[in-house]
Amino acid sequence: MQVAVVGLGKMGAALAQRLVSQGLAVTVWNRSPGATAPLVSSGATAVAELAEVWDTTGTVMTFLADDDAVVRVYLGPGGLVETAPAGALLIEMSTISPVASAGVAAAAGERGLRYLRCPVSGNPGVLAAGNLTLIVSGSEAAVEAGRPLLERVGAKIYYVGADEQARVMKLAVNSLLAATAEMLAELVTLCEASGIDRSVLLDVVSGSAIGSPFVNYKTEALVGRRYDATFTTAMLVKDLQLTQGVAAAESVPMPVTDLVAQLAVASCERGLADLDFLALLPHLQALAGRPTDVPVSPASPVD
Repeated sequence: MQVAVVGLGKMGAALAQRLVSQGLAVTVWNRSPGATAPLVSSGATAVAELAEVWDTTGTVMTFLADDDAVVRVYLGPGGLVETAPAGALLIEMSTISPVASAGVAAAAGERGLRYLRCPVSGNPGVLAAGNLTLIVSGSEAAVEAGRPLLERVGAKIYYVGADEQARVMKLAVNSLLAATAEMLAELVTLCEASGIDRSVLLDVVSGSAIGSPFVNYKTEALVGRRYDATFTTAMLVKDLQLTQGVAAAESVPMPVTDLVAQLAVASCERGLADLDFLALLPHLQALAGRPTDVPVSPASPVD
């Protein structure tokens, strides 16, 4: 089986490495070519021009930063849609807006290409283990064509519709993660102010009705006060703003999401943008006038 991976950030590189480890022939391309070297050492083949990914395969999987990157890579001159062979399969795995995704879908449809929206839940380590959760929408034929590949990287595959439903679902999941992270920040700060160690709080929460895989997964980092990021606060802001755009288009009020978005933006403004989105906690600690887990920049006068 041959496949190309375009976009070699943390998730794209992990995807390509996973597919190589599964014995697939993998072609890689990245806007900054230096990112291809580790994958070539592992057995992938790098190409210099984006259109060259189609020389050996009819299937491309992409992990890209944002709407602009997706539009550029898919719809720009020499992009994937323009250069794809008839019947090619495009599996787009980024977290982007339904509007940008629909633009790619329309262009792909005009050329008779199969386009699968497949945003994911998980981080590079989860991907490396083949345990991603995949949220998929597109034609059922495209889903079945992509399934042999998707099953190599995801333990759970949820088909949610024929159009942009996967984009909305992914944003909904990330909004819930954001709200949960903010509530954890508030509870840790409140309990520590009351003399309760955060390890005790997290143990109780994990064993309660509100316990979740997310709380369990983040417990070690919270207890260890570690903020190395697989998903940064800046990335959280981007996703929350995309969610707000969808909500506005559908006339759905989302007051909690709006508030968490404001707090995430404020966290970035106080020097926490590149830390894990658990950095909502040191921002809240600063607001409470308590010692912070990591240094926090002074608030701007408008705060």
